[in-house]
Amino acid sequence: MIGTAFGADGRRAGAAAIVAAALVAAAGPSAAADITDQRGRTVAVATPAQRVVFLPMPAPSTYMAIDRSAAHVAGMNPASASAMRSGILGRIFPAFARIPTGITRGAGVIPNVEAVMALHPDAVLQWATSGDEPIAMLDRAGLTVLGLRYGGQDEVAGAILMMGRLAGQEARAAAIVDRQRERREALAAALAGLAESERPRVLHLTRASDSFAVAGRDSYSEFVIRTAGGRNAAAEVGGSRTVTLEQVLVWNPDVILLGNFDTAMPADLYGDPRLQDVAAVKTRRVYRVPLGGYRWDPPSHESALAWTWLAGLLHPGRVGIDLRADMRDWYAFLYGHALADAEIDGILYAGQNGGSAGYARLVTAR
Repeated sequence: MIGTAFGADGRRAGAAAIVAAALVAAAGPSAAADITDQRGRTVAVATPAQRVVFLPMPAPSTYMAIDRSAAHVAGMNPASASAMRSGILGRIFPAFARIPTGITRGAGVIPNVEAVMALHPDAVLQWATSGDEPIAMLDRAGLTVLGLRYGGQDEVAGAILMMGRLAGQEARAAAIVDRQRERREALAAALAGLAESERPRVLHLTRASDSFAVAGRDSYSEFVIRTAGGRNAAAEVGGSRTVTLEQVLVWNPDVILLGNFDTAMPADLYGDPRLQDVAAVKTRRVYRVPLGGYRWDPPSHESALAWTWLAGLLHPGRVGIDLRADMRDWYAFLYGHALADAEIDGILYAGQNGGSAGYARLVTAR
């Protein structure tokens, strides 16, 4: 999964630097703009940026949606490329396959600073926590670095707006943020008055293939579950946590979501003899989270679709949005792409989720 386009092979890195320099020379004129990142640091950046490197995994797909192109993504995390290959974005923007991914040292977001510098970026985006070494390494190298915060929906909206300014597409970024806000308000109205007892207990298993890990209290998954009219069954634990089988049995969730950073599918849980007394397994309410332009479990520019998908599964009588039509509308807006039925089924894991309760209406073409 980890790319090796830039690494120990100095000749390849040097060739890449020559190509990068030529691309910079050929780019059109840019104007300097002051951009305040999510650390609160203001930096001067040439905008619209011609060459941007992304360490955070969701960020390049969001930037492509804002910029309506992959042309200005100069480098990205190998895990981002993996999601594009597995999902639909690689077909919408086939040029993604030529974007260098060897910008990390191993898995995660520890940068290979020399490889990043060889790409001659106008800006580098990295996850930011005050004093965090993965971003400090880039700062010390003298690169133009913009920090992103991972957290709630406000952080997501702020990141989209910041990337819009970087791309010279401020109005478009604002339109994406506005559409997400409008959907959140529409779901809140549809689910208004729900008693706590009417909210199904939802467990998001971020890992289930070899052990169990859950998204707990204050995670983005908890925000999605609440927005969709559920309760987080793992709210007693904080953040992302590995838990025992016994703990899963005690929680006894009504619904289980399987995350996209793991290989587990509903059939694996339905066939696991240890889980046969779990409510979600008995009622066949286990669902693999969709994978579209990016994975739908972490926050992104497609998050409104994730909320809508889950809300329709939890409360089909209250949420009357036609998800397939909604996906077509969003993909036309985000990517200028007309989704085919087969593409929708692929995003929704129609085959893998098809045997789960309530899914037939999502995978049948209207």
